[in-house]
Amino acid sequence: MLFAEACVQQGTVLTSGACSCQLASAFKLLRRGISSSASVPNRVRRKISARPAHSNKQAAPAWESPFGRSEGYAFQGRRPRREVGSDGIEAPLDSPLDAEQQSDPPSGNGNAGSAAQDSDLQSADSQVDSLRDRLLNSGITLSSFTPGEHRTVCPICSGGSTRERCLGVTIKEGGREAVWNCFRAKCGWKGSESVRRAPRQVARGRSAGKSSTAQPVKPKANLVPLEEEALEFFRSRGISAQTLEACGVRQENDVFCPALGKRVPWAIAFPYYRSGEIVNIKYRTPDKRFWQVKGAEKVFYGLDDVTGSDEIIIVEGEIDKLSLYEAGMTNAISVPDGAPPQRNDNSPLPPEQDKKYSYMWNCRDVLDSAIRVVLATDNDNPGQALGEELSRRLGRERCYRVRWPTTLEDTIVLDDTAEEGGQGDDPGDGAEAADVNRFFRKDANEVLVKDGAAMLQAYIDSAEEYPIRGLFRLTDFWGDVYNYYNLHSGNEGGVSTGWRELDQYYKIVPGELSIVTGVPNSGKSEWLDALCINLAEQHNWTFAMCSMEKGVKDHARQLLEKHVRKPFFDLPYAGSTKRMGWEEVVEGMSWIDERIFLIRYEDDELPNIDWVLNLARAAVLRHGIRGLVIDPYNELDHQRPSSMTETEYVSQMLTKIKRFAQHHECHVWFVAHPRQLREWKGEPPNLYDISGSAHFINKADCGIVIHRNRDEEKGPMNESRVLVRKIRNKAAGNIGESVLHYDRVTGRFYEPKSSPAESTQSTDFMSAVEKFNAAF
Repeated sequence: MLFAEACVQQGTVLTSGACSCQLASAFKLLRRGISSSASVPNRVRRKISARPAHSNKQAAPAWESPFGRSEGYAFQGRRPRREVGSDGIEAPLDSPLDAEQQSDPPSGNGNAGSAAQDSDLQSADSQVDSLRDRLLNSGITLSSFTPGEHRTVCPICSGGSTRERCLGVTIKEGGREAVWNCFRAKCGWKGSESVRRAPRQVARGRSAGKSSTAQPVKPKANLVPLEEEALEFFRSRGISAQTLEACGVRQENDVFCPALGKRVPWAIAFPYYRSGEIVNIKYRTPDKRFWQVKGAEKVFYGLDDVTGSDEIIIVEGEIDKLSLYEAGMTNAISVPDGAPPQRNDNSPLPPEQDKKYSYMWNCRDVLDSAIRVVLATDNDNPGQALGEELSRRLGRERCYRVRWPTTLEDTIVLDDTAEEGGQGDDPGDGAEAADVNRFFRKDANEVLVKDGAAMLQAYIDSAEEYPIRGLFRLTDFWGDVYNYYNLHSGNEGGVSTGWRELDQYYKIVPGELSIVTGVPNSGKSEWLDALCINLAEQHNWTFAMCSMEKGVKDHARQLLEKHVRKPFFDLPYAGSTKRMGWEEVVEGMSWIDERIFLIRYEDDELPNIDWVLNLARAAVLRHGIRGLVIDPYNELDHQRPSSMTETEYVSQMLTKIKRFAQHHECHVWFVAHPRQLREWKGEPPNLYDISGSAHFINKADCGIVIHRNRDEEKGPMNESRVLVRKIRNKAAGNIGESVLHYDRVTGRFYEPKSSPAESTQSTDFMSAVEKFNAAF
């Protein structure tokens, strides 16, 4: 949505006099990969014993319909429980609604003191919300905030290799204070958070410690039991009426289909539950038209089936989830929107597509509690891309991937060779033309239909681990080596900085750490801002920026000038160049808002590196960031035990940063100032001059020195040198230096062969010119 349209919905007039509250309110409407399929050596045929039951699955519950009536009553989203007979079968669907649904809300003041009680409850809820936000800032997530002892995974040590729930968190009586202690001997992290008073009321459009996004829409629908035509469709897919009843699948008659722009006789309805309440509904027509309730909350389908489960199976569609349930595996969930669109490379998703993963953030408490996550996405390129992105965001150390068969070598042979299911020669509907053979299986449902429930169980049981941390076979990386050799992702040799001469020495590789240094006032932060704008414009990268020396307004001005390519103010140094217009400010802010996210610490105390990295992990999960800027080192809190030297502390800190970068495939830029140079004569510092420890250069993948000319006799005063002093990955660069000229008017850097005017051209246009010249 364009920013102007958002302002119209908010009733905001786009003038330079618009107040900050109006602008902030309008911006709220704007808020919101991945290896290709690789040809790897065929696996040997696996022979395993058929297991009658999944080792970690939950027991299937007694049938319980989530609906009170079936005669077309508007459904409000509750799951009323009904009487269950001795045989485990519920009362018929036409049983009366419970008293809570039938009765009208009480009127008048029949309950004395109810207003005061409501006020107390609201105050208590606010305290819990505030405490929850404080704990999240420390990286601690809890599923409950009732007073007492709780256990969760420690954000510092991650529970070791087994992801043990080693952090004990005690919520004190009243819900205002939490104290925690990690029981692992190698960690021992301790701390506390408290809320001394209820948060005060704040201005409309803002909240204390919470995001101010709009509340999701609650679905309302006239859902009825499945009729014979729908039941016959599911029978053809191997799914029984018992499974459909247990999972609450229904249909809605005479429903509006957005894709057709008209009402259709009926559609299958898949209700999405959270804590027993419907928060979304996905519809499917007989001719495969899909839609969901507009504005409803995005969660996994089957979320309530896995709440509290140590093992979760994630599939790509509702029918695949039902197929696993039919085979006895009730601990499965489905993503709500299927796989992302197929892309020509593995570059990051644009922001408008990246928000499709919002369901992961909404369900983070359930995902965090799982020790083992089995990814059973479809056997095609989009399905594999979805699996790679899910594993990147969840953490590969706890993810397992299911390999659906493509050839004879991929199939599983059961000990009891009795073949269930069809075992037919015809491929499923989803099989691609190149894969049409009798061994290809696209997804869980196709295995269920053609091979039976036992074979489906066997494929899930044989899910392969992602490489175990610290213990590998080289052949575990066949797919990665294949993609690397064939340059499938386009990032193997690093992505362009946007400056052709500099690319000879320095390119940006995901998962690496760059240390940036330079004497004060040499333009380190300006150069990093310009680099991030280049990467966002040319490669769709998104960033989290922890720039602690900059105020928000001034930082926004600098970013706007670099993107819009015009000065923010009319100032003498701008000469004849006109300042950017208000419409350009609005469009520029809208563009930056989708690509750059700020990490800010508003309290008086300094933040530490753990706090920064915890928020960066949240930014990876919520926004899919590809880059993190920490600027500078000396603005962080560096308290350490008295027995630890600064060298040891810096080593541990850089190790944490590198693990974050590698784990989430993010490039991290860390700015560190040099120590005070004695008898300095204007020469650039080297990496060993960085204050604190030699580990800054020892542990860095890339070492960059930014140096500005201060002597007119040695060259133009706007000349900046980018000195590449360390490159660990020789495929991404080399030792050397490049000269850039700084345009004070726009804050951009350009190469001497070009000019500021040339640098203002669209990067898409320049890219097209380069391709044209290369062709001839």
